[in-house]
Amino acid sequence: MAHDPEQNHGGQWKKSPRFLELRSSKGFILATVCVAIFTDAFLYGVVVPVLPFSLRERSGVPEDQVQWWNSFIFAVFGGAILIGSPICGWVADRTSERSISFYTGLLILAAATILFGLAKSSWVLLLSRLLQGLSAAITYTVGLALLVDTVGRDNVGQWMGTALSSSSFGLIVSPLLGGIVYAKAGYMTVFAMALGLILFDIVMRLIMIEKKKAIQYKPALATDNGFYGTFTHEERSEHVSQSDSTQAAKPQDDSSEAPLLSHGPQTTAKRSKLPTILVLLGIPRLLAAIYGIFVNVSILAAFDGVLPLYVKKLFAWNSLEAGLIFLCLAIPALTGPLVGRLCDKVGPRWIAVAGCSLTAPPLVLLRFVNEDSLGQKVLLCALLVCCGFTLILIVSPVAADLSAVVEEKERADPNAFGPGGAYAQAFALFNCSMAAGTLFGPVVAGAIVERHGWGAMSAAMGVFAFSGAVPAFFYTGGWIFNKDT
Repeated sequence: MAHDPEQNHGGQWKKSPRFLELRSSKGFILATVCVAIFTDAFLYGVVVPVLPFSLRERSGVPEDQVQWWNSFIFAVFGGAILIGSPICGWVADRTSERSISFYTGLLILAAATILFGLAKSSWVLLLSRLLQGLSAAITYTVGLALLVDTVGRDNVGQWMGTALSSSSFGLIVSPLLGGIVYAKAGYMTVFAMALGLILFDIVMRLIMIEKKKAIQYKPALATDNGFYGTFTHEERSEHVSQSDSTQAAKPQDDSSEAPLLSHGPQTTAKRSKLPTILVLLGIPRLLAAIYGIFVNVSILAAFDGVLPLYVKKLFAWNSLEAGLIFLCLAIPALTGPLVGRLCDKVGPRWIAVAGCSLTAPPLVLLRFVNEDSLGQKVLLCALLVCCGFTLILIVSPVAADLSAVVEEKERADPNAFGPGGAYAQAFALFNCSMAAGTLFGPVVAGAIVERHGWGAMSAAMGVFAFSGAVPAFFYTGGWIFNKDT
């Protein structure tokens, strides 16, 4: 039953928490991370159809200033993620338990949501979005690092695809639900819906037990499949000792076979003097991964910014009909786990290349949706479904490859990032890229539509999508001309 005593490494006995194996299992940790990421994404998107109305009706913002405040509030959210993610990653890689940072993000998110519910001033709304951005920085950065800590190396793609598909689904479905609920039941009902989701998130995070903490009660739960932050101390010591012994066995003047990353035994005993973030940014393969997610999120965010206004103008749709069109993007996002599993089997390179390349044609073809007819509406839905299926091909490969970059870097040089590893900071860069996409996509797409029209925007987005295939082709999964890849 519960509270079974287990012996720890020091020979003392501890009482195990109730249902320890379930609460620290891979499946439950994945579910907790998915709920956390979905909650953050949902709370980002649920206010998209609400803010333009609440700013005028509740905050008293003049009609001619609503667009400025709406854009400024969303920009603050993205800015908070850009600034907060590197800091969160640095802290998470230097704390003994990632769950502490995870709980901190939850408290910030709860405060942000309460402020949103009570806000009757535009500045309070602004503060709410600022706190929500900081919460998102923590949740994505720490949550994905926690997931990588827990799962096996051979299944990272599948699990990462599941987690990030929950983000895509949350971003796409939340404007739909927010618009429907606000139109039918009002502002406070939207707040109640968000608060209910947060309460469920709180329960999940409080129940979850981090794997490294669980093995303190039951060492048998430790397996060689997980890799906790990034290598265990035993693995790190083994790598360093092997490297030192290998270097000692070589002649000192044998430079022809010296490793590219070192020039003698003294370099393996020292950590790089550069900050971890800069070390990571010097790896082209990692840059290809974060550019891939930047392309993906920018396109999704561009749809958020221009699609509702375009269908309102072209088809005279109301907020409910404009929200329902996002189902065409939301339903394909559910295939993320399948894409991740495929990525684990065949590798990330060609899936990422296919995702970027195949997204371009339907984006370009959106230019032909320019008349109010049934055929044009069907064409729009069909093209959006195609975009949904191709965009999801980008997420899983680049996210899985990001963790592989850190692992391979530490295998080549176990002291590259110090004892805390670099997973959280790598995903902090990943998160910064996503935040930049939420800023870049709507602003650029909106500007192109306003100045040059819908057709020019769709063509530009198509070219932009294809640009992601170039670095993916050369670097995703490793340098393409490397025989080992």
